[in-house]
Amino acid sequence: LHASNIELTDNPGCKEVNSVNCNTSWKITLFMKFSDYREDVLKGGDVVRLFHAEQEKFLTCDEYLKKQRIFLRTTLRQSATSATSSKALWEIEVVHHDPCRGGAGHWNSLFRFKHLATGNYLAAERNPDFRDETAESKEPGVRDILTSKKKWQAEEKIVYTLVSVPHGNDIASLFELDATTLQRADCMVPRNSYVRLRHLCTNTWVTSTNIPIDTEEERPVMLKIGTCHTREDKEAFAIISVPLSEVRDLDFANDANKVLAATVEKLNSGTITQNERRFAIKLLEDLIFFVADCPNNGQEVLSVVITKPNRERQKLMREQNILAQIFGILKAPFNDKKEDGPMLRLEDLGDQRYAPFKYMLRLCYRLLRHSQQDYRKNQEYIAKKFYIMQSQIGYDILAEDTITALLHNNRKLLEKHITAKEIETFVNLLRRNREPRFLDYLSDLCVSNKAAIPVTQELICKFMLSPGNADILIQTKFVSTLTDMPLDCSMQQDEAEEEEVWLYWIDHNKEPHGKTIRQLALEAKEENKTSTEILTYYRYQLNL
Repeated sequence: LHASNIELTDNPGCKEVNSVNCNTSWKITLFMKFSDYREDVLKGGDVVRLFHAEQEKFLTCDEYLKKQRIFLRTTLRQSATSATSSKALWEIEVVHHDPCRGGAGHWNSLFRFKHLATGNYLAAERNPDFRDETAESKEPGVRDILTSKKKWQAEEKIVYTLVSVPHGNDIASLFELDATTLQRADCMVPRNSYVRLRHLCTNTWVTSTNIPIDTEEERPVMLKIGTCHTREDKEAFAIISVPLSEVRDLDFANDANKVLAATVEKLNSGTITQNERRFAIKLLEDLIFFVADCPNNGQEVLSVVITKPNRERQKLMREQNILAQIFGILKAPFNDKKEDGPMLRLEDLGDQRYAPFKYMLRLCYRLLRHSQQDYRKNQEYIAKKFYIMQSQIGYDILAEDTITALLHNNRKLLEKHITAKEIETFVNLLRRNREPRFLDYLSDLCVSNKAAIPVTQELICKFMLSPGNADILIQTKFVSTLTDMPLDCSMQQDEAEEEEVWLYWIDHNKEPHGKTIRQLALEAKEENKTSTEILTYYRYQLNL
């Protein structure tokens, strides 16, 4: 191993390590003593969630109004501990004089909490809304006493608010753990302890509030958290350890988001290279196997089916902004690039030259479909971008397939988004392509969770049964074989029954055709392509 002087372009401040064919000198530094490595002890490098025992909420870091906020997250679930967000994962750092040193945490150790998804550190800064009670009491009559008291109990007891800072060398990111039971200071901290947090440089205690941060939301879920001078027993956090598999999943999703964001940027500027496109396609394939929670054994990626959805991985797709990047990829190639116009037009997707782009878009739609399966929150998130999917129906990139899968089991979304315009679009696609899958999509839109949707049923009847669309449906007739048998019928009279079921249809070239259903079935059995297609189409039509 050779430590080079060359700085990494993608990681400023870091040097490249490569290999050379001569001996080089390296110094090995101890990270952790062997005796510290115990499963039941809190160690540097452990990933945990901090669960506020009194409020029953997880300490979380997320973006709100383009700024990272620290808060306790409200959940609507019956069991608060099951509301496990990837944005509530914290990596423990045990502080030593040697920055390379880790090890077991003791009750007299100093700790840092690194937010796993962003790499930022938990810290505290002065609360601008804090008013010192003693200072206020010197100015009577400035404010109504009752209002002042009420305010004091809420916002104003928070001297410092918890924030996230980018660097671990910030002194404001140092905390001590205080045990809720009597412990010796030099004892190791058990892994699943209850602790209070003391902020070192301000000598204040972490305390919860009921003050919402996201006041502009209809239902606020972000509660402010800060520190005050008094230590209260009820302000205890349970340290909940996180399995390694969950950490690995977050790492993968986090990195995938960064690569896809770069891809969207390149597509927007129209500068994506063949290699970059190839990497993006490979990543989208990997993400499909990831969210489907099935191994990649070389099978066709678009034929992967989810039997039991992995809710945690589906949640990662939304929380780590992968779904947002997917919509970015679906939009970017078709955006106008100033004077040059769009890089790609939807009509071009049928051209063989653009086959890689078409495949990329198909992967995007399949990923959306897997991410929303049986998961209401993702369905609502994806439905906000309905207009994008709607504009891409009919170009063989699985947009219509994703829309019907999204709406099929969510009645609220179905009734909101399926209007006369959408039904007309599907009927026009059926006219253009004469493919039975469009009949199947319409069938899916009639029902949600096995319950009929009368509004959609009426709309479909209105369009499908209008005289103008009679030519896209197969007609069924009972024909008496003795009197009405057409001249071109090849069947002998003695073979025929008195009445036969005949199917009549009009093809793409407006040519009328008619055959008995028995004759079609016999021809289909002999693998006649046209007869097989007519019977399949008829079967889907009957189902609709």
